[in-house]
Amino acid sequence: MRGRWSEASKFKDDAIKQLRAEEHLNREDAKERARELMAENYSPLPEAEAVNISLQVHGVGEIPSSWPDLPDNASLQSELNWGQANRLRVVEERSPGVTRVHLDRARSPAPSWAALSWLETSIRSYAKYVDVVARSLKDEQEVVSRERMQIDEIQGLLKEIYDQWAEELLANTPETIRVKVRSLLEDWAARSA
Repeated sequence: MRGRWSEASKFKDDAIKQLRAEEHLNREDAKERARELMAENYSPLPEAEAVNISLQVHGVGEIPSSWPDLPDNASLQSELNWGQANRLRVVEERSPGVTRVHLDRARSPAPSWAALSWLETSIRSYAKYVDVVARSLKDEQEVVSRERMQIDEIQGLLKEIYDQWAEELLANTPETIRVKVRSLLEDWAARSA
């Protein structure tokens, strides 16, 4: 399928539309069937040829002397970000199946050895790499969403506390002020000790 990926992808997208329209399949079933049809119509390279192509990525382990020692791993997001930011600068497609990586052209050192592995994955199997990036972004969005919900809950609790304190202050201003001042003084004395 190498060299025909855009043609195969268009075939799959068209098949999804056709399967949904003509056979009334839901999106997931149509995608699955379209992938099967694509595999039938656009067979991959023979294994021996695919291995031969995949072995011709040169330079990915040639660390520039100006780089510091790399840790084994960093955060997945920093590794993927580094690969995306530097891929166009460092990757040279010399001929079909032959790629040269020039790490000395990167804007910054890789955050880890694993980042170099992700760069190599992006060269050998860009579809797999994009899938990992997409899942990583989805996971990150879920974390952000959970954090927003937690922040909203905390803000709600703080508002309740503030409202309760304001009610107490209005109901019994002198006593509330004395209690608050006493509490602040006790806290200050404990920190000063």
